[in-house]
Amino acid sequence: MTIPQARRPRRAWWILLLLGALILAGAAALAFSPGFRLAPPAAFGEELTVDLSEGDHAIYVTPSDQWSEIECTGTFPGGGVLQLRPDMTQQGLLIPEAWDAQGSFSVGTPSPGTITCDGPVADGRFTVGPVMTFFTVIGAVLLAIPGILLVIAGAIVGAVQARRP
Repeated sequence: MTIPQARRPRRAWWILLLLGALILAGAAALAFSPGFRLAPPAAFGEELTVDLSEGDHAIYVTPSDQWSEIECTGTFPGGGVLQLRPDMTQQGLLIPEAWDAQGSFSVGTPSPGTITCDGPVADGRFTVGPVMTFFTVIGAVLLAIPGILLVIAGAIVGAVQARRP
């Protein structure tokens, strides 16, 4: 039994490709968007003034050849002092530039603050941005898997339909 030509779905493959591409774009945004939301970097020894929203933030450094000897200090309005906590699940950022995670901190109320990092690394720089955790990376990977499968399925369906008369 063959399906009449008019009833055969000819364009299903592009829907699979489109869905897969959208899911892959979402996974890429989840994985790489923190790197595009960093404060302008400052050289070691300089003071970086940043407007911080409420919640968790991270300090990133580059290069971090001697990360254990890099020290960061900071102050916030109302006498708050930067309390940097090492976070074993925090990940470095790779795009648009490689930054290594130095630690994270939390801000109770939105406020500007000043942060300084210093260390024995030549040409070292630091910046502040959103926290990128191991679980965020795993979430991006788990989101990318169905996107890849949909793209593959769309390509296969498209190739099969192209060969049919």
